[in-house]
Amino acid sequence: MAQSVLDGTDLILSVGGNALGFSTGCKVSTKVETGERVTKEASSGKWKEKFVKSFSEDISADGCVLRDGTTEVPTYDQLKALMLAGESIEAHYSLRDGSARTGKVAGGYKGQYIITSLELDAQAGDDSKYSITLENSGAVEKVNDGLTDTTETQGE
Repeated sequence: MAQSVLDGTDLILSVGGNALGFSTGCKVSTKVETGERVTKEASSGKWKEKFVKSFSEDISADGCVLRDGTTEVPTYDQLKALMLAGESIEAHYSLRDGSARTGKVAGGYKGQYIITSLELDAQAGDDSKYSITLENSGAVEKVNDGLTDTTETQGE
């Protein structure tokens, strides 16, 4: 059976139910904070015993700044308003829905996130770009098959 690799173009980040427009990159970092348990039994073997204390996830993305976005294609101004509201928002990352610019709502991962950073970069003679960073605020949940595309037939 042939294996297929996820094309980075097909990873879509949606904020508040809408895919980021003209996005050029997306990075998801899931981390575990561990604790260390030292007991009399464990210390005799000199091996540390670790346990999971908590999980966290950061998402960073960047894209071109739109001057004429819509409610379905968030602009820098809309992202800034969401950030300045100081409340968590729903974010969802998933595979591209066919040839559409949106992500599949039936797969991927979703949760509540807080926008912790929004940068604007406008160099002379180049497209203006933004960078956004989100941190989870609560559990991140797998939606159906996650990033597995079950729409393709097996054995092709």
